Amino acid sequence: MALTNAERQRRYRQKLKARASPDGVGELARIAMERAVQALWAFHQRPGPGGIDWALIDGCTTLEQYRSELERSPGNLSQAVRAFLPDFSGLTAAEARAVALVIELSDALRMAPPRQFSLPALD
Repeated sequence: MALTNAERQRRYRQKLKARASPDGVGELARIAMERAVQALWAFHQRPGPGGIDWALIDGCTTLEQYRSELERSPGNLSQAVRAFLPDFSGLTAAEARAVALVIELSDALRMAPPRQFSLPALD
């Protein structure tokens, strides 16, 4: 049976409350990390310095290998996203936003002061 408009709205409000709740922060952080990994992988698929394929530089030819490399040490993802500071060059606007969010999360967990980013405009 199809949901009524009121039921859809109720479910939507429940999702919004869950996202706003501190209990949902972990899941939101995981979503942000996944978006950042996807952004980094998209960057990885473009030619590296001097047109050299990134797979020849770092040995990662699949997303699974790349993710495994990031998971190997707790600081690898943080180091990878911070490599794009200060101007996020080489990233699309959406990729820059995904990377910036992970930097913000990392800074918050380190209790570092918030920073302002100059992000490119969305395409």
